[in-house]
Amino acid sequence: MNKKATGVSRRQFLIGAGLAGIGAAGAGLVGCAPNNEAPATGSSNGAANGKAAGDAASLAGNPLGANAAVEWSFMTPPAEIPADQITGTEDVDVLVVGCGFAGAIASTTAAEYGAKTLCIDKASTWSGRGGHITAYGSRMVKQYVEEGWFEEADYAHIVRRLTEWATGRVKEPLLWQFAKKSGACMDWLEDLVADSGLHPTLWAGYYKGPDYTEEPITHFFYDDTTDFVYLDGVSTGLGMAVLIPAVIEQGEKLGVEYRYDTPCVRLLRDGDGPVTGAIIGEEGSYTQVNAKAVIVASGDYLDDDEMRTRYQPFTWNADSRLYIPFGISTGDLHKQAMWIGGAMQESEPHCSTIHLESGAQSYNFLHVNAEGNRFMNEDVNTQSKSCVKSFQPEGKAFTIYDANSLESFAESCNDGRSGGISSDQQYRRFGVPFDMEVELKLREEKIKQGLLFQADTLEELAEQIGVPADNLKATVDRYNELCAKGNDDDFGKRPEIMWPVDTPPYFAGQLVSTLLAASGGLRQDTACHILDENNQAIENLYVAGAAGGQYFSNDYPTICPGTNHGRCLTFGRIAGINAAGGDADKEIADLEILAGPMPEADRVNTVTPSK
Repeated sequence: MNKKATGVSRRQFLIGAGLAGIGAAGAGLVGCAPNNEAPATGSSNGAANGKAAGDAASLAGNPLGANAAVEWSFMTPPAEIPADQITGTEDVDVLVVGCGFAGAIASTTAAEYGAKTLCIDKASTWSGRGGHITAYGSRMVKQYVEEGWFEEADYAHIVRRLTEWATGRVKEPLLWQFAKKSGACMDWLEDLVADSGLHPTLWAGYYKGPDYTEEPITHFFYDDTTDFVYLDGVSTGLGMAVLIPAVIEQGEKLGVEYRYDTPCVRLLRDGDGPVTGAIIGEEGSYTQVNAKAVIVASGDYLDDDEMRTRYQPFTWNADSRLYIPFGISTGDLHKQAMWIGGAMQESEPHCSTIHLESGAQSYNFLHVNAEGNRFMNEDVNTQSKSCVKSFQPEGKAFTIYDANSLESFAESCNDGRSGGISSDQQYRRFGVPFDMEVELKLREEKIKQGLLFQADTLEELAEQIGVPADNLKATVDRYNELCAKGNDDDFGKRPEIMWPVDTPPYFAGQLVSTLLAASGGLRQDTACHILDENNQAIENLYVAGAAGGQYFSNDYPTICPGTNHGRCLTFGRIAGINAAGGDADKEIADLEILAGPMPEADRVNTVTPSK
């Protein structure tokens, strides 16, 4: 039976946020994965069974360390499904597994290229989160450049920065493939949904600072119902909440069948030959789908504790998880691909997207830990803040500001001194100033949630958040002294974004590191084939979106906000074309990328002295 759904509710978008239970003394977050929770044991979805594969001496030089000494249960293929449990068969050209953004793009593309396409998902509807989408050199970017909003980015420089961020532990041809093809894919998407009532635009809140810089290449879509309020993953009339249904609608017009409540339980492969389809459905009523190609677009694996422990142990430091829908990202297709010869990316640990998403807005105000002491330069990206917070006492931190700070911060965003992911309004457009009305709505909601505290004195504020009052007052006094001096002697923060904390009422917002995505997965080539342990393509098996690997390593780079969604779009389209028998390399136009020279002013001639 073909079950169709048209969207998700605001309530569904909040599943997994884990926002309840923050006490007035800054008690630990009661979420899906609090920072003091260890991975469970004793179940197939728990931590590894701990059986040693060898003694410590045998692990000398092994880059996986202790992880190499564990027999991970998910790597062992289960028994074959008996033929008598398969009650029917059907034939398609392309089977897409997963109906998130990548699956919607891949299925619509495959159908556009003439393939009979089936897109299945084990959930009861499509899934999506957020809304930022990275694309290099799109029509939109070119338009904003022509209008004078910014100079176009040096895309070769971006690729170099991304490679450097990953310390070279990525497959650089994938980064170049994205750089060349993403703009044309965004143009295609804009045209695809042109009649849906959605408005495409660019995000104005990217970080523009001198040391850490984000690039102005973040797109999003919205409709006329939105108020641009973004709270804990929930928004109305913008982002994936409106974009994915619009893409699916176009897919249906092209003949795609979207079938929900339909898990994929086995990929089918003819020995070491091509993939021939999959077995789908529930026990007792399995269906064998014979397909000329299969696209894995099933998302990440963060709901499988064992895989999370194996590939992303640092994520257990995060305070909460926020993704939609919660509980189904169990890495089913990663496992199934490995069972038939596919391989996970070689670089470990995989990187994860961890932002200060569920707590109070951090911005670049004074940050203190549970002891009331300042511990960092607050003028860094949200990924870095989330990680460094984990190493503070009790894993806690608060942002401290006063009655004047928010206005000062808003001005700094408007004139380009501040900004960035979680450090500007999530869906602010060019030409639109920082919306104080929206910000005050968010402030009230955070107070109701017990994540933001207000007091007339610092002593009262310290009592509310459970930190030593003497320490907090001394920290604030020191910070105010540095503001007056115009130089941050302690942490080197830029003086133009340092504002004193001296006018009541005072505010303290609890910072909550929030796990958003696992950004690592199966090996792939630039045609989006899944690769085996010898880095050979498995015929007829493709991957797109978060299930794919080798694009990131170690830590999530935030210099291009929306890269996870950008990969869904670009590699989803590439996989869809190739799976349908086309040639994406020829069909998708390349962006001409000219590497910019080093500026003359930055050169130092060591033969002739500078004048």
